[in-house]
Amino acid sequence: MTDTNDSSQDDCQDDCQDDCQDDWPPLGCPPLAWPDLPDDAARFAWYRAVLAAYSKLWPDRKKELPVPEAKLSALEARLGCSLPPVLRRYHQELCVTGLAEKLCEVDGRWARIESLAEAYPGIVERASGPEELEEARPLIAFGDYLGNGNMYCFHRQTGEVYYFDHDSGAMLTRFFDSVTDYLDALMILTLAEIHDDDQEAGEDLLVQRFGQELVQKWRY
Repeated sequence: MTDTNDSSQDDCQDDCQDDCQDDWPPLGCPPLAWPDLPDDAARFAWYRAVLAAYSKLWPDRKKELPVPEAKLSALEARLGCSLPPVLRRYHQELCVTGLAEKLCEVDGRWARIESLAEAYPGIVERASGPEELEEARPLIAFGDYLGNGNMYCFHRQTGEVYYFDHDSGAMLTRFFDSVTDYLDALMILTLAEIHDDDQEAGEDLLVQRFGQELVQKWRY
């Protein structure tokens, strides 16, 4: 059965590119390549450029507002830990959650940032035993992959990012050293969507930096 919403979004994307095909990708859109990011100022400038280009691809999407300090502090109090600095700044300054993959919201009713056990209560049945449950205990879900139950989580002590697979294979796989690595990779996937949906080139760039095994687990 055809998803009407997906069809309308596809039509919107086609119309946008048809209307400005001589100027696509839009002016200011970064190339589909790993940039040189010597510091957070350069990183967030890159993020802003990617998000600006992505907004041209989906002009009808509702604009999300940066999250106020009070809400971020309330979230950290609820979690009992600080957000990784790059994730905190992302929500405070940019706060676009619907990209090539979905980021969890700070205070949304659906897919909000919370402990993995709260985000996926069925983890008790998914885990092979007490050891896996204990491994999952310090994890905070911050990314919802494609809304299928798989999630990205940061470790509340180390900041490392784990991939939670709700379905098959290893339940938890350490993916990245930090949330920064994931957000950078998400921008590459988003750029691949902007650049004529060139997913193969985007995945090649991920393999280049993170290795085939990780990308195989992630994307397939």
